[in-house]
Amino acid sequence: MAISARLEIQALNQYLTKVLGEAMVKATSDSFNRLEVEVLPEQFQNAAGLIHHDTSLQASFTTMLALEDPIEPACFKIHLLFLLKKSKAWLTLSTRIKKERPVLPAISPLLPAAQWFEREIHDLFGIQWAGISLEPLVLHRDWPRGGHYPLRKDFPINQEIPIAEVSHQFHQPHAEGMHQVAVGPIHAAIIEPGHMRFCVTGEQVHHFDAQLFYTHKGIEKMAEGKEINQALTLAEHVCGLCAFSHSTAFCQAIEALGDIKAPERAVYIRTICLELERLNSHMADLSAICASGGYGLGSMQASRLREQLMQLTQHMTGHRFFRGLNAIGGLNQEIPEDHFAYMRQTLEAFQKAFKDWHAQVMGCDSFLDRIESSGYLSLDQALNLGLVGPPARGSGIERDVRVDFPYAAYTAFQPKVSLHALGDVFARTSVRIDEVYESLALILNLIQYLPKGSIYQKTELIFSPYQPAFSVVESAKGDLVHWVMLDPDNRVYRWHVRSASYMNWRGMVTATMGNNIVPDGPLVNKSFNLCYACVDR
Repeated sequence: MAISARLEIQALNQYLTKVLGEAMVKATSDSFNRLEVEVLPEQFQNAAGLIHHDTSLQASFTTMLALEDPIEPACFKIHLLFLLKKSKAWLTLSTRIKKERPVLPAISPLLPAAQWFEREIHDLFGIQWAGISLEPLVLHRDWPRGGHYPLRKDFPINQEIPIAEVSHQFHQPHAEGMHQVAVGPIHAAIIEPGHMRFCVTGEQVHHFDAQLFYTHKGIEKMAEGKEINQALTLAEHVCGLCAFSHSTAFCQAIEALGDIKAPERAVYIRTICLELERLNSHMADLSAICASGGYGLGSMQASRLREQLMQLTQHMTGHRFFRGLNAIGGLNQEIPEDHFAYMRQTLEAFQKAFKDWHAQVMGCDSFLDRIESSGYLSLDQALNLGLVGPPARGSGIERDVRVDFPYAAYTAFQPKVSLHALGDVFARTSVRIDEVYESLALILNLIQYLPKGSIYQKTELIFSPYQPAFSVVESAKGDLVHWVMLDPDNRVYRWHVRSASYMNWRGMVTATMGNNIVPDGPLVNKSFNLCYACVDR
């Protein structure tokens, strides 16, 4: 850790010691500008609120997880992670509670973005959050209540659970002239299942709700006891569009845990691939927005351009979704120099075509009429819900982990963060368009300065058992988190994945309930263009 960073952490520790007082049990820090502060369970809610609302810290809620504490087996441990933008540090607020009475005061009344996390932790661990209604989230209402908590160690992965016939009840208002419009869970398009429910008068939307988690994979449970490389395979299959972001986050977490430094060339290539993945995803999103906005030509042209990028990805890495490329300590395969020359040529041609597409789309008045002012989400709403990625930046939140806490080659090549404060479909579309140009510029610069040398750091994998490590990567849809803890045999003890889409679904629901009509629903949805697979992990 650099001297300035070490002093920053020491100052942060001293400040939190003063603020939290006797609530603090202990504090520990590592060499990656990360501080963990453990507090008494009865003070967990208060401490979370103090950190969240302390403007001097500039704390952004990032994720929350639970685990069975391997150090104190009679306890569960909760980790609440914040990004401290001002000091460019990560703060983990943790606490322990006894398994015999796993109850904590709910933090979502003070930190609304934590609501889904509380419900999920209750579903999977049986931990109670006092003061709120704990409706099922991951486990639907047909899952038997009590005694069946899948992420507890005593729950066998192959255990069969008797499923009850209980229908899902949406909380919709009822009044004369109101109707409910159900969409899904099985859709006409080739997407994964999700049930959307509109409450409307005529075409005006009064309320909107969504039920997800129909195909939850239980990937965190699957990883328990797996070797590191087996877990890496799971990581790059969390999602298709963000496969490389997930595998990079997992690799960086393990590398931090083992103090492994990937070679500079591998780091640059990882960053190039992350930006190429961003281009792939943004072009898919822009195509979907055009289609939902009634502009078929713009949608087809965006899809055509995206296919060029997918073919480029296949040519560069051997896989359309980058799978099999990442490795702990670098990369599994070298990419020849002539491939990068081809990449530069392809992207320069793509850039010209994209400029033409951009002018065409933003010159179509009927399309602009559809996307301007639709799906409005205010800055305060976005902050309260903890939005990330283009939806956050489209509502004026300046949050991008590539800049706020740079990793990989972003330490030397930082993007310009695109901000649009209007909070509508137009703003979210504009953020993606800006980011296409920025990603192209980043890739071309990285190719120009791509170092020579090895792509893999062969080293003995030595890890401290039961020590947590995490990595946060800015995927195309926003920042995602991989948190991992290994056992003494270097197998996964606990692995937590928080995707960008997991943070943004409630934002999409809220934006749909703005001053919109039913046909705006798909348009608002595609302006977020969230991933079911990332949520149903």
